[in-house]
Amino acid sequence: MVESLGYIAVQPDWTIDVKNALDGAEGTHKFWVSAYKQGCDSIHDNIEAAGSMSAAGGAKLVSLNMASGNSDIIAEYVGPKQLRLSSRVLEIPLSLHTAAAKTVTCSHIARGTGVRSFDISRFGGLLVACGDDGVMDVYETDGGAHRVRLEGHLGDVTCCQFFPSGQVVLSGATDMRLKVWSASDGTNPVTLVGHTATITDTAIVGVGKNVVSAAKDGTVRLWHCGSAALLHTFELSEQPINSIDMVSRLVSDSSSSSRNNNKDQGQQKQQQGRESESETSGKVIATACEDGRALLLNLHTRETIAEFGTIGDPPVRAVAYDAAREIVFAGLSDGTVNAWSAAHPSAPVCAIKRGVSAVSAVRLVRTSSSDPFLCVGSEDGQLFLIAFSLAAGGTVASAEVVEDLVAFDVDPIGQIRVTPSTKKNATRQSVWATGQCSRVCEF
Repeated sequence: MVESLGYIAVQPDWTIDVKNALDGAEGTHKFWVSAYKQGCDSIHDNIEAAGSMSAAGGAKLVSLNMASGNSDIIAEYVGPKQLRLSSRVLEIPLSLHTAAAKTVTCSHIARGTGVRSFDISRFGGLLVACGDDGVMDVYETDGGAHRVRLEGHLGDVTCCQFFPSGQVVLSGATDMRLKVWSASDGTNPVTLVGHTATITDTAIVGVGKNVVSAAKDGTVRLWHCGSAALLHTFELSEQPINSIDMVSRLVSDSSSSSRNNNKDQGQQKQQQGRESESETSGKVIATACEDGRALLLNLHTRETIAEFGTIGDPPVRAVAYDAAREIVFAGLSDGTVNAWSAAHPSAPVCAIKRGVSAVSAVRLVRTSSSDPFLCVGSEDGQLFLIAFSLAAGGTVASAEVVEDLVAFDVDPIGQIRVTPSTKKNATRQSVWATGQCSRVCEF
């Protein structure tokens, strides 16, 4: 059963009105707020921000009141970048709403297009982004200075990603090619050819001797960058593979095979001739299939570990794998987020939904506690973090939205990335995201 969650949306640039109130600017400082829950009438109001001095003097405070005088939505000021919002009427519990801490404007994105894909280098200093004009650009995240243009695909670039070094970029495009680039001088020493349809996503194995790609031809492929050789093709579906997530699994390949009880008799023969493979052992790929399924693949043994859903279910648009808890999170075209247990793949252990717009991206966000959050982005501009708690036996006991990330209004969320936070006393990784605009925002 799918649990319907209410949510509260707030004007993306609400921080401007709060700052004006803090600065004592003249005039009324209002921003809109709306609350939604399936099956209920939505609530729309405006929040008035007013500044005042604390009783001790010196510190400035902000009071937030509903312009209508109603208390259907309750707002609490946390800081210049954060609010807490709730609605007793719609039974929406108090949740944190956080504005972007940093915004990088991709100034070379062609006018009329937005950022289609992006990535942040390992240590956060560089950003690579592409639009719908067939090129990529590398920027500095501090200040947004343009570094270099990567140009050479014969079609629109659909995905781009830094290698761990932060000096090399991997890209895929509608021209069915993968390219490896220098992020320093823009040269393209390697092109990988073999897909028969648009490439949709990529993953880099270890330090990057091997890479993995997914495409609309229904395959996931393993490549050797040095020789530009295709090492293996997972033929998975007659419909597109929309996205992949590759992680290191905490159990060995052999134990995976025995648990799955589907060990290929020719496996020993397949292990021969692997000189071109590096660091594939223990790597698991979660795949999001347009045909309605999510799959877990063992990259080293080439086995299918588990299959979730059936052909004909709503298309799976995005996927993330929590290896520690062996949970696959799948974002669907109907707005549902399913949590599947790899040990019990017959039905989701949890399913939640905040709206009818398709889920466009999901990503695990590591926290200072033991369990990560799941960051979810949707085509109506929602971007939020969910905490899933597990009960005995590995089933999901509850799902709670802990934070909304506010920047994109109704712009579809195109990509989510995570990096280590540079904020003092941070309790989670930094989340980077983009909508259908020229901005990439850090939260």
